[in-house]
Amino acid sequence: MASKGRILVVDDEPQVGMIFTKVLQAAGYEVAAAESGEEALKKMLTLPNVVFLDIKLPGMDGVETLRRIRKMAPEVPVVMMTAYQTVDSAVESMRLGACDYLIKPLDNSRIKEVVRHALLVGGTPAMTPDITITPGEMVGKSATFTQIQKLISKVAPTDLMVLLLGESGTGKELTARAIHLESKRAAKAFVPVDCAALPETLMESELFGYEKGAFTGADDSRPGRFEMADEGTLFLDEIGNLSMSVQAKLLRVLQDPSFVRLGGRKQVRVNTRVICATNKDLEAASARGEFREDLYHRIKVFTIELTPLRNRLDDIPMLVSHYLEKYSHEMGTPLKKVDPQVLDLFQRYRWPGNIRELANAIRSAVVLSDDVIGAEHLPTSIRYSQQKAGGGQSSAGDAALKNVVKKVEREHISATLKKTRWSKSAAAKILGIDLKTLTSKIKEFGLTEE
Repeated sequence: MASKGRILVVDDEPQVGMIFTKVLQAAGYEVAAAESGEEALKKMLTLPNVVFLDIKLPGMDGVETLRRIRKMAPEVPVVMMTAYQTVDSAVESMRLGACDYLIKPLDNSRIKEVVRHALLVGGTPAMTPDITITPGEMVGKSATFTQIQKLISKVAPTDLMVLLLGESGTGKELTARAIHLESKRAAKAFVPVDCAALPETLMESELFGYEKGAFTGADDSRPGRFEMADEGTLFLDEIGNLSMSVQAKLLRVLQDPSFVRLGGRKQVRVNTRVICATNKDLEAASARGEFREDLYHRIKVFTIELTPLRNRLDDIPMLVSHYLEKYSHEMGTPLKKVDPQVLDLFQRYRWPGNIRELANAIRSAVVLSDDVIGAEHLPTSIRYSQQKAGGGQSSAGDAALKNVVKKVEREHISATLKKTRWSKSAAAKILGIDLKTLTSKIKEFGLTEE
C-alpha cells in the first residue's frame, strides 16, 4: 500500500516519537523522529509532508527551528506541540507560519486529525487525503444515550445550527462528528476549532483567514476555518470562551455567510454548517453581559444536552470494552481482561472528567498491566473512591479516608514525576489525567522539582 505521506516528529522525549510512530504508521504514514532542532534540519533534506515540532527543545528551541524550516521548505506544513504553560510561544509559532498546534498530553485521534488537516492546508493536491471520518466512538445502550442518538438522526439531514451542551469530557466533539457523518455534507470537511485554546489575537485570523502582509509574519495568504469547512461542517467547541469582539464578528457571518479575510478586501462567501458546543450556561452568561444575547439565540436553534457519565452507568461496560479494544490495537498489545473489581470501582466513581477520564484510565491501564487489568493499574482517584456515583453526601467516617487517599495520591504523583524526570506531559499520560489537572494537583500538594 502506498504511503499517505512522510511525517517528521521533533521532540526530545523519545516516547513522543514512539506514540506518533504507532499511531501514524498504523494509519498508513511513514514516520521519522528527531530529538533536537539541529537533527530536524538535517532530516528536512528528505522533505517530509508534515512536521510536528515541540516548542521546548534542548539547544535550538522550537520557535527558532520553525524559522529555519520555513526558510528551507516554506511549502511544508508545521504543527507545533506545546503545553498549557507555553501558549505565548504557540502564538509566536502561529505568526511565524505554523499551520496548527497540539496541546500535550497528546490524544491519538487528535494526532491523526491534525495530520489530515495539515495535508489539506499545506500539501499538494496529490497528497490531500480523504477527510471522511469513521464513526464508532459513540458507544452505549442506556435510555439517555439512545435518546441522544435519535436526536442526532433527526437533526443531521437538515442544515439547522446545533448547540451541544454538556460537561467537559461528555463527547461533544464526537456528537458533532456523528451529526456531520449522517448529514448530506459527510463527504466534505469536518473542521473543529477549540475556542478555549486560541487567544483572542489569533482567533479572527484562525476563523476567517488572512492575506499576505496582514501582520508581521504573514508571508503568505491563508484560508480560515470557515473556508476550510465550505460545504462541510465547522465545529466551534467551547464557544463560551470567545471574546465579545470575536462574538460580534461571528454573529455577522452567521447572519450573512460572507466575510473579508484579515488584511484583505475581497468578500468571501461560504456554505458552511456550524455546530457549537459549550460546558457553560450561556443563558446565565448572557444575563451577566459575558455572552451576546443575540448570538446565543442565533446558535440555539436545535439543542442537544449530553448526559454526564455518572448518570449513564449502564454504558460503562460497553465503553470499557470499546476503549480496551481501541488502545490495545493502537499499542499493538493483546486484548486484556478486566478484573470484576475494576468494573465495581468504575460503578462507584463519580467521573468528574466523564468519558474522557474513563478513556484515559483505560489507556493508562493497558500500558501498566500485563494480562489482566486490576485495581492497582487504575489512577488513585478511582482506586480509592468509596462514594456511589450519583449518591448523596459521604459519611463522617469518610473524612479520615479522604486524608489517606490524598496522602497516597500525593505520593503516587510525586513518584511518577520523579520517574519521568518531571516531564509533566509524560507523567499526566501515565497517571491518566490531563495536563491541567496534573498542574493543579502539583500546586495543591505543594510538589516541587528537586
